[in-house]
Amino acid sequence: MIAVAACAATTSPAIAQQRPDADLVRRLQRQMLEFDQEFRLMVPTDQPISERAFIDYGGSARFGILGVDNSFGTTRVLRQTEGIFYLRAELDGAHRFFGRLRLTYNDFNSGDSFDGDGDELDQPIGDRYWYQFDLRGARLAETGEYLDDNLNIKVGRQFLEWGAGLTLSDGMYAALVDVELGDIGIKGLAALTPSSGTVDWDGSRPGFDRDTDRWFYGAALEYRGMATHTPYVSYLVQRDENDQSFGVIAGIPTRFDYDSEYLIIGSRGSLGPQLGYKAEVVYQTGETLSNSFNILGLPVTQTKDDVKAWAGVLGVNYLFRDDNDTRLDVEFAGASGDDDRITANDTFGGNRRNTDDHSFNSLGYVDTGLALAPELANLLSLRVGLSTSSKRSVLSSDWVRAGVAGFLFAKADQNAPVSFPSTTDTFIGGEVNLFVDWSITSDIRATVRYGVFIPGDALPRGQDDPRHFVYGGVTYDF
Repeated sequence: MIAVAACAATTSPAIAQQRPDADLVRRLQRQMLEFDQEFRLMVPTDQPISERAFIDYGGSARFGILGVDNSFGTTRVLRQTEGIFYLRAELDGAHRFFGRLRLTYNDFNSGDSFDGDGDELDQPIGDRYWYQFDLRGARLAETGEYLDDNLNIKVGRQFLEWGAGLTLSDGMYAALVDVELGDIGIKGLAALTPSSGTVDWDGSRPGFDRDTDRWFYGAALEYRGMATHTPYVSYLVQRDENDQSFGVIAGIPTRFDYDSEYLIIGSRGSLGPQLGYKAEVVYQTGETLSNSFNILGLPVTQTKDDVKAWAGVLGVNYLFRDDNDTRLDVEFAGASGDDDRITANDTFGGNRRNTDDHSFNSLGYVDTGLALAPELANLLSLRVGLSTSSKRSVLSSDWVRAGVAGFLFAKADQNAPVSFPSTTDTFIGGEVNLFVDWSITSDIRATVRYGVFIPGDALPRGQDDPRHFVYGGVTYDF
């Protein structure tokens, strides 16, 4: 899904000339996130390899149409045609391979392209390919012995969600190691953003939507000795290796360099047979380059400044355990902002010289709706969702699932910017999202998404009309 809004600050003549579609492209990336599913299969040890191996392959074709309103009330229309082809293989429950080709063609109405490039085929085409080894599965298949300790390694281009996803939730080239020693789990991560297919949080940096190179290194410690709770602590390091670290924006020379570290404490689990939860807090440190112009719009020498920011999320889901698989989801998320910034995420219009930067930035993801889809920086977000499905037989291919979600948005610091133009008021507004998924047959599925954002006092005059998001698509699986 895609949600767009124009991003053009009005407090400075220099900022007003910034490329207006940076936020549109960032939001495109956020709404297109999806999770890969993994199949696990245990097999007898005495079978020949032809019977010990599990191979699954197939694909799907999808056509969808969406219309989105930007902050100025203009509607953009996109027709998207997509073909997916995948191969999944597994041997003895220990060796797993996955590869996926994804061909997506974007067809915009004239002048509606988000990045100005018009109709185009999305890159990359090969967006997932990885190998995974599970030591416990290998020993179980070879000898029938179940190991109390385990080693799991996954290498390749994969989707990563670190912790609750506040700090990292994106497709990466990565090596992920999980060591289990009794009740203790130890994770290690080394990852690099694909230069194509990753949208950076700094929309002012040249090549932010097609040439992003950031390294991530992480370590996590989990306690897995409790049946219903998994507390964890982790540390994630991000290093800026972007080649395009200099640009001239609105006639102002600007350098770019943003290194960050994240200390993460959290827990996930259940509070009974029907109530699940996740909770996480993050303290961000690091270094960034300051804004490249002063309040008069004149160039200034940039300084290297410290980053001191925070973010957090608390979510619960209640399963009614009825025949319709009804569930209630409630999630609260928030992050700090910086009141001397003009923009919440960018270097150009960013942190004031010789001051600490308190605006939270990462490649993480939190569901903030369809129509507004703001970044988490300086945002307080409350989401309440209810979904259910038609009562049906397990063997039935004809089913419908529908749901509604409501959002309330406010600023953490009323004087700090968010990821779209705003005033110094606190209340941003509310949003309602609706969805219907219909499995027409075992091979054909239809999807409808609708969202409407009702602006609050923090939206400036001329940009305070309701914003809509509409999407409809049909998918054929083969």
